[in-house]
Amino acid sequence: MSKQKFLIVTCLVCLLALTGYGVQYAAESQKKKAPAAKPVAEQKKAAGIDATAKLSDTHPAIEEGITCNDCHEVKIDAKTTATQAWLYGDYMKWKAKEGIMPKDKVWEQIVKILGGKKQKRTFVLATSLNNKPLTTTIDCSLDPDKKVIYAFSERGTGKLDQMRVNPHVSLNWHKEFTDFQSTLCVQVSGKAELFDGTTKEFDEGLSVYYFEYGAEAQKIPAEKMMMMMKKGMIMTRITIDQITFTDNSLFGSEFRNRQRWTRN
Repeated sequence: MSKQKFLIVTCLVCLLALTGYGVQYAAESQKKKAPAAKPVAEQKKAAGIDATAKLSDTHPAIEEGITCNDCHEVKIDAKTTATQAWLYGDYMKWKAKEGIMPKDKVWEQIVKILGGKKQKRTFVLATSLNNKPLTTTIDCSLDPDKKVIYAFSERGTGKLDQMRVNPHVSLNWHKEFTDFQSTLCVQVSGKAELFDGTTKEFDEGLSVYYFEYGAEAQKIPAEKMMMMMKKGMIMTRITIDQITFTDNSLFGSEFRNRQRWTRN
């Protein structure tokens, strides 16, 4: 190789090496300049909004199934709503905070309305998935001691699929409305858990739930009914967070016709 060619090759090699070093140096410099991502706890949260807030034209796109309270603290006016007035405010003959049952007496009234172990009520159950609600009827029995509700459903039903993903549920039971004086209804909110027939929780539910009525209806032994349920059903255990009831038979008493029980 001639001396001239050797010098040209050497210069090219040096130039490539310098170029590579420059690119690496620039990348490292950029890394140093870029601010580190803040921990999730330090990231700015979405501002609080009122329950009546509407989506603005400049709001970022929202994926299906996302609701306002997934990002925002939703503020609800708890002083002027009808329910709050019925329960605690100035209402009919009661002044604010008058006519409220002691918590233990409220629970006694709930058990009187819904029954206890081995008694059954048919509720309307509300579940939700991806912001789409579903209501179904479901037979339930109340455990008055643990303050939980048990129900059993066939495998593969829509309500079970929804509760697996979103365990927050609401239930309603009411006596058939015939006149104002006889109004009697119960609203329940709580959290559902699902168990199959191999679990001890399933057996606990059977000790409370009135499954015997199914055996009586089919004219089969209770033990056979129990084995059929363990094989083909899923048990739902709903831990009650809150119950509100309306009982218009209380109008003549010292207590309001609407009362509420909360777990905490």
